[in-house]
Amino acid sequence: MPKTKLQSVIFTAITAWIMVYIMTLYNTILASGSFTNHTFWIALKGMWIEFVIIFLCAFFISSPIAKHFAFRVVKPEDRPIFIIFAIQIFTVVCQVALASILGVYHGYGFTSQFIPNYLATYCQNFIVAMPVQLFIAGPITRGLFRLLFKPEQTAIRE
Repeated sequence: MPKTKLQSVIFTAITAWIMVYIMTLYNTILASGSFTNHTFWIALKGMWIEFVIIFLCAFFISSPIAKHFAFRVVKPEDRPIFIIFAIQIFTVVCQVALASILGVYHGYGFTSQFIPNYLATYCQNFIVAMPVQLFIAGPITRGLFRLLFKPEQTAIRE
């Protein structure tokens, strides 16, 4: 897990990139009704503004809120995996709430049907975002993070 502000920025950026790409891919498939090799490219080209917005939301809004609620459920002395899962779950709840506002605006605009469109968008995205975060983005990000920031070895090698 990140120990410095720079590490937190990098960790959040990696997670946000993976999540935004996969969720953009998912929403592109929903919007177009088709899934081809070209869909991967369309999602990659179309994700960058959302990536910046989602990164900023994750770093400044969702992460502090998620940690606040996670540590109401788990304690710092609990097993690290329970702490990680609690933070991930609350992060997804917050991020999908924020990203769905962006999605509704992008897909429908702010109309009189905003609330039904928002609720439908939230539900559609949440059911994909949660397993993607827990089983794909989270593990990949932690693995990449460990490669980039190897833990200092405290044992003396003989």
